[in-house]
Amino acid sequence: MDRILIVDSSVQNTELMRECLRNSEYEVITAESGFNALAKADLFKPDLIIIDTELNDVSGYDVCKKIKTNPATQYILVLIVSVQSSIDAQIRAMQVGSDDFMEKTFDAYVLISKMQSLLRLKYLSDQLKQKYIELEEKNNILEYQLKMSKSVQRSLLPKVSFTFSDIDFYSKYLPAMDIGGDFYDIIEISSKRVSVVIGDVSGHGIAAALLTSMLNLMIKNLAAKYSNPDQLLFYLNNEFYKIFENSESEMYACVFYAVFDTSEKKIYYSNAGQTLPAFASFENNSAFELDATGLPIGLIKNSKYEYKTIEYQEGDMLLFYTDGLMNTFYKDSPNEFMSRLFNILIDCLTVKEPEEVVDMALSSFYDYSASESEKMERDDVSVLLCRM
Repeated sequence: MDRILIVDSSVQNTELMRECLRNSEYEVITAESGFNALAKADLFKPDLIIIDTELNDVSGYDVCKKIKTNPATQYILVLIVSVQSSIDAQIRAMQVGSDDFMEKTFDAYVLISKMQSLLRLKYLSDQLKQKYIELEEKNNILEYQLKMSKSVQRSLLPKVSFTFSDIDFYSKYLPAMDIGGDFYDIIEISSKRVSVVIGDVSGHGIAAALLTSMLNLMIKNLAAKYSNPDQLLFYLNNEFYKIFENSESEMYACVFYAVFDTSEKKIYYSNAGQTLPAFASFENNSAFELDATGLPIGLIKNSKYEYKTIEYQEGDMLLFYTDGLMNTFYKDSPNEFMSRLFNILIDCLTVKEPEEVVDMALSSFYDYSASESEKMERDDVSVLLCRM
């Protein structure tokens, strides 16, 4: 049973938090001050600490920093809760080492969702640490780190196969031999709105796996606050830029973000340097790219992003993919690739099953018979189909 430490100076707030967790299988302990929280963190070693920023004795930010800099408690997850939901408050929470941030709404669904996400990451982290200890004696630490980084990264690339308000979603991820930087997710915003994000971070290896994990959490937090895709990319870019502006290495990420409004049958979208998705129109029997411009995330502060809209009808399709799909055979001939992809989508407009459409696209562009040496040179391939 996971142990949760709730830190809040208000007894009323603590009880509201307890009420949110009443039907969940967690052992809950409480602390009313920062110093009491530090003592209980050291004594009980909770799996997760939920801490308010406004405490009677010290700031919740300071408590988080002490927890993360203490070797005895540094691996305890910390979720900072604040009445302030500004970007500055979220950035400050990240700077002191918090694992996540949420506005003080006491929304049970949001709270439990964040807790489950963090505890899942802790479970993967605990596995990583345990295996690291076992393999350290065999001098295989680096090899193990690479394997576990792949495992962590791939666990954050969910196998998608479900229906949301008459839209069928289906995804397929074909990993490279090395650790790539692909990521994608589907985020339910409301009963009538759902968003799709797909992207690729700079570099490969462990650093890429860490960046995809970080971006995944950042985007989920921002998706609940910013309804327009261009706004989300604007604030995501500034957060990412601030984190790495003093880094010696250039860190950036390409991201395409789209919001489906099923009540109006519209798609709102913006792009930050990512491969453009392909839209196939059932009524017009045609296919084209959802064109939108914008620099990759993290390159320039306050970068602006185009905001575009398209209507869809029953039978239409939208295919998101990363550049690994093109690079296998058509790296030097993108126009030929797009022409063939459009023809495949048009031919598949009468195919009802999304899985069949994805398999037909992959069979045309992905070499399943490649040798191990060829696979070492290959990038990840991520494909996500939306069938309206």
